[in-house]
Amino acid sequence: MPSGTEQKLIRKLKQRKNRWQEKLFIAEGPKVIADLVSEGLEPIKAWSTELNSPYQVISEKDLAALTNFSTANESLAIFPFPELAFSNSPRILILDGINDPGNLGTLIRTADWFGFKEIYCTHGTADVYNPKTVQSTMGSIARIKIAYADAQELHDSLKDNYRLLRADMQGLSLTELKENSDQNIALVMGSESHGPSLFWQENTEAITINKANADSAIDSLNVAVAGAIMMERLAQK
Repeated sequence: MPSGTEQKLIRKLKQRKNRWQEKLFIAEGPKVIADLVSEGLEPIKAWSTELNSPYQVISEKDLAALTNFSTANESLAIFPFPELAFSNSPRILILDGINDPGNLGTLIRTADWFGFKEIYCTHGTADVYNPKTVQSTMGSIARIKIAYADAQELHDSLKDNYRLLRADMQGLSLTELKENSDQNIALVMGSESHGPSLFWQENTEAITINKANADSAIDSLNVAVAGAIMMERLAQK
C-alpha cells in the first residue's frame, strides 16, 4: 500500500492549487492509465488491486479510501503534467467558463478526435487535471496541448491568423459557412449556463447548429454535444 507520505500526496492532489503547484495529477482506472502510458507519459507511482499488474499491489479497501470516485477503479497512478509544445494548429478550441469537469473532459477527447490539437481555457474553466476531467478524456490529455490564458491576451495573439467563431443560438448556420481549407479557425465554446462571455460575444463571429426538428421544445444542447457537432463540421471546412 502507499506509504504515509504517498497517501498524503494523493490527498493533496485532490485540490486544484496543489496539482498546479506540484505539476502532478491523479489518474484512475486501468484503461485511463494504460492510455496515458501509451502516449509516453510515465507515472511516478502507481498502485493496482490486480496481482498480475506491473504496479504496486494495493487492497481494495485501501484504494477505496484514496479514490476520487464513489467506486474505486482497480488502479490509481500519479502522473506529471504532460509537456507538449504548441505549434500553431489550424484548428483550435477555446473553452470559456466550462465549469463541469465531465463536459470539459468530453470536449478535450472530442477535440482530439476531430484534429483540434490545441485548447485554450479562459479563467473560470474547470481544471483539466481534475480527476473527473482526466477520466473523461481517456488519454487525450496527453496528446492535446492545453493552456489557460487571459481572454484579451488570447484574442490579441490569434486575431490576425485565425477566424474567430463562437457557438451561439443566434449565429450563422454552420451549413452556410463557406469552405476555405487555408483558413485557420478558432472555435469558442461558452459556459453551460450562460454561453460565451460578453468579451467573446463582441470579438467573434456567431455560428449555430440548425435544429433538425422545428417542432422540438428543446432550446439548447449540452455544451459537449454542441461542441462535437461543430468540431465535426468545422474539421471539414
